[in-house]
Amino acid sequence: MKKEWEQSLEKEIIINENEINKLCNVFKVLSNPIRLKIAYYLLEQDYCVGALVHVTGEKQNLVSHHLSVMRQSGVVRSFKSSRYTYYQLNPEVRPMLDRKNQIHS
Repeated sequence: MKKEWEQSLEKEIIINENEINKLCNVFKVLSNPIRLKIAYYLLEQDYCVGALVHVTGEKQNLVSHHLSVMRQSGVVRSFKSSRYTYYQLNPEVRPMLDRKNQIHS
């Protein structure tokens, strides 16, 4: 009986180690309060550094540093528009932060 149970569990649960490592990296990056705040702003729309400085109330060099960390880890990506660089959340990260999809108790 135990053997059958173990075999059925093995069939049901397939854990992709690469996916686990990727998620761990995202969670590490977002464990910093400033980076998490930036991510929540980027969940709503794309921002340039100057706009993020304004909405977060943080210093420009600090926001730039955190965006760099977030970009290197794949949490955000950047694109140029006119003379500004804008940042947006990676689509894979969005569902992790979308509070509309979370269950409230």
